[in-house]
Amino acid sequence: MLKRFLLLMLLVMVAHSSVAAQGDYAEPSALADEDGKFVMVNEASVYYLDRGPADGEPVVLLHGFLGSVIDWTNTIPALTEAGYRVIAFDRPPFGLSDKRTDLDYSTKAMSELTAGLLDELEITQAALVGHSAGGLVAADFTLRYPDRVTRLVLVDAAIGLMDADAGEDSNQAAGAFGFLSNVDPDSPLAQAAVSAFFNSDFAASLMTQSVNDASMLDSSLLELRTRGLRVRGWEGGLLAFTRDAQKPESQFDLDLLRNLEVPTLLIWGEADAIVPIAVGERLREFLPDETWITYPDVGHIPMDEATAQMNADLLKFLQSS
Repeated sequence: MLKRFLLLMLLVMVAHSSVAAQGDYAEPSALADEDGKFVMVNEASVYYLDRGPADGEPVVLLHGFLGSVIDWTNTIPALTEAGYRVIAFDRPPFGLSDKRTDLDYSTKAMSELTAGLLDELEITQAALVGHSAGGLVAADFTLRYPDRVTRLVLVDAAIGLMDADAGEDSNQAAGAFGFLSNVDPDSPLAQAAVSAFFNSDFAASLMTQSVNDASMLDSSLLELRTRGLRVRGWEGGLLAFTRDAQKPESQFDLDLLRNLEVPTLLIWGEADAIVPIAVGERLREFLPDETWITYPDVGHIPMDEATAQMNADLLKFLQSS
């Protein structure tokens, strides 16, 4: 307990400069895209993009941990130009969506929120594309609402991760999150501690570590990727997210995938150091109807590192009979 207290105090000391460096908080509406919209779903404010022809086949994009709709910047144009209606939204508590600590951020709740958003948009069926932790939500949604999913695409999906899959750095990070999951999300000290790490510089560093070739990243997107850190309450939201990640409603049974009847595409970067390709190879054993595509020398974000090839593969799968 004393070690935890000292660690927390150390983080608080570092946080003073981090919070100041971020500048003033801004309203989500002030940070939104020109065509971005907000809607209340299951008592949460959800920020989303609705692009492409209104009568196009819907494709829903689900981003990963600390991500947002910006993660799909290089994916959305290819889909809309092919005639698809694309729905991308910030999964609470990330991006510009709600960050209240009293919300439920479990995987089950995020699947139900996805269903609620589709209801609001009067979409009965859609293809789902989930990246990283968004892949977990996409798979969970498909199991809960199989009749609403036409196709499932999992991109470097964080499903069924094991300790053996992660390196030393990842295990240390997981330990930190395990500690944070037991902290009161409304604690000012805990929120200050979070600010010490999850600032814009950290986010930029995380992005760099997520790719195999950092030169492939569009530097102009980095600020947009971190705009959620300018929304008041993000610290508590992140703590609440780590809290709810431990709930039974966030646990995933891989064996249930054996009953999945939805055509599934697995896309993986062979050089992914965040969710190693071994995770994808293990997922294949549970999926009865899957297509497997990998990209050499590509890390955790194929949307940015192998844009043209991934877009082509994605469209081919969506258009296949």
